[in-house]
Amino acid sequence: MSLLHSRSQLLGRMSRELASCTGREEVYRCLGRVALPELGDWCDLDVLQDGVLQRAAAFRAPHGAVHGPPGGPPSLLARRVARSGHPELLQGPDEQVAVLLSSGEETLPRVRAAGPLDCMAVPLRLAGQLLGVLSFASREPELHLDEDALALAEDLAGCVALALETDRLRQELKRARHHAQRQAADFQTLLDVIPVGIGIAYDRECRYIHQNGWFARLHGLPLESNISLSAPDTELQPIRYLDGNGRALIPEELPMQRAAATGQEVLDVELDLEVHGQRRGTIVVSAVPLFDEEHRPRGSIGTIQDVTARKRATEAQRFLAESSVALSSSLDPEQTSRTLVELCVPALASVAAFCGWRPDGTLGMLMLTHADPTLQPLADEVARTFVIPEGHPIHEAMMTGRPRLIPVLEEASSWYAGGEAQRQGPCHGLGVHSVMLIPLAAPQGVAGVLVLGSTDRACTEEDFTFAQEYAAHATYAIDNARLYREARDAISLRDEFLSIAGHELRTPLTSLQLGLLHIVRESATPGDPARLSKWVAMCQRQGERVGRLVGCLLDVSRITAGRLPMVLEEMDLSALMEEVAARMGAELEKVGCPLVLKLQSPLRGRWDRSRLDQVLTNLLGNAMKYGQGRPIEVTTLATPEGVCVRIRDEGIGISPEDQARIFGRFERAVSERHYGGLGLGLWISRQIVTELGGHIRVESVQGQGSSFTVELPRWVEG
Repeated sequence: MSLLHSRSQLLGRMSRELASCTGREEVYRCLGRVALPELGDWCDLDVLQDGVLQRAAAFRAPHGAVHGPPGGPPSLLARRVARSGHPELLQGPDEQVAVLLSSGEETLPRVRAAGPLDCMAVPLRLAGQLLGVLSFASREPELHLDEDALALAEDLAGCVALALETDRLRQELKRARHHAQRQAADFQTLLDVIPVGIGIAYDRECRYIHQNGWFARLHGLPLESNISLSAPDTELQPIRYLDGNGRALIPEELPMQRAAATGQEVLDVELDLEVHGQRRGTIVVSAVPLFDEEHRPRGSIGTIQDVTARKRATEAQRFLAESSVALSSSLDPEQTSRTLVELCVPALASVAAFCGWRPDGTLGMLMLTHADPTLQPLADEVARTFVIPEGHPIHEAMMTGRPRLIPVLEEASSWYAGGEAQRQGPCHGLGVHSVMLIPLAAPQGVAGVLVLGSTDRACTEEDFTFAQEYAAHATYAIDNARLYREARDAISLRDEFLSIAGHELRTPLTSLQLGLLHIVRESATPGDPARLSKWVAMCQRQGERVGRLVGCLLDVSRITAGRLPMVLEEMDLSALMEEVAARMGAELEKVGCPLVLKLQSPLRGRWDRSRLDQVLTNLLGNAMKYGQGRPIEVTTLATPEGVCVRIRDEGIGISPEDQARIFGRFERAVSERHYGGLGLGLWISRQIVTELGGHIRVESVQGQGSSFTVELPRWVEG
């Protein structure tokens, strides 16, 4: 067989196989199958990637399989051919062959060991542009490379270059299609989510107008409906557009049809929309024409805005102004809540309720008003008896502060009853089928939830928006009533505290005055020194008591102002506890409370000594006061988190409901008539412990005593 015939066969086979390749990797494998061993037993393919020549594939006889990872450096020969753009042939054996086939000093020994005899490289070109370099080498004498082999390699390179370029164009086309599909999807998403009505017509007569989801909802028609008034009779929808005089427009007068027919923009046309004979609202339509390649109108795009709310704004503002005045007419929380719901019926809803926390801690309907006076007694019973359980939408709105619109309730009665028996009771007759939940979010949290229900239609987004605006105005009134009540309670608490403080201060001051009077009498005349010392000691105790009371009042002021000073030092907590116990020993002995100390010593850490002394004195003083002469046990020990102090008595104990409030300011679990004190000790103790990074808790059973536990980190940072 002649060389020309063999060359023709090889190129024909290469062309056929390359034509069936669907990707760059298949082109590489085809090259390996066809080129070896006809053009040697060594083949490298290097391609330009972003202007840099890189190894794309390498093949070695006898199988032509891909050899080595791609991305490596090209050979020196490939680089030289890439720079010159001319094919090269080097016949060996010659050391220069190994040098040119290596990529540098690191790979030269491996190439030299392979023993290449001849090598050649040809550029991959297409339309004068360099795509890469195709290199061949032979290691067997019978595969001698010559000028004919070089010419064949050049032809083969042309086929490969064409295949690579075809694949590149195919990939670009694929990317372009993907980009176009993504743009179309993005445009469709935009049409679906944009809160503006969109109509698109692709013919000049606008016989078919596509609508987006927003416009479909405004119409109340299926999304696929043809909303054009120029549509064939079989596709016409029950739609009318009315001008300011109530006249229905003919198709040719509509903005989209006018824009498509004239090629001119038609802007801001206000129309009333009517569907199935029912008014759906007021819209403003603008339309722009679509043009073909010759700039002839071929359709139009229309934008539609619902301005119904804008037309109702004046009436709404008037209602809000009047309601604000009504809500502000009283500072009584109950009266404000009643006014809140009464204003909503029938202006905003058929049924209105204000839900909030009751004194017993349950969530219920504080006020409930019905538009039908005959159903008001039933509404009052529902408000009185229904407790809103966890998981109920009203409870969720109260906890999260998020408003909610439920256009249709599947089981309306379940909103007013927790179980099947109640569901069939009086709650079933209220007849609510659509609900809006509007939390009243005050600065201190959700003040309550306004529940607005309709018995004859579904609540709309417009209703929902207006209800939230009304709730925003109502929140101020509700919050003002709350603040007024809190101020009134605070004044009452202040007066009670001043009364208690006056009583507490008067007692030691009276004793102090009496003691000083006796001291004056005893010192005026010679007498028993022991009696004089007794009165001096009594005056000292009463003075210390006054000092403690004044100190408590000063601490309240400092804590309220956020300026409770802390002087941190390294100390032994158990040693401090012993000092406090020794100092209070006389008082403990006086009330007959034996003290049991179980102290882990030493128990060192970094705290404020005087403040901890104050906490321990308060807790031990409480145990002594309420311990009924029974033993008191004090324990200190180290914990994994730090240290712990526990003071346990066997006295009167504290009820569960009182345990939740005894750490409050001016709070007490017993009457001040029987037990003295300002009601500040535990509150101040908690503030000090919290400031030191710890916490304090109580465990108690009424009639069996109490246990106060203080847990502190061992080392408090300043």
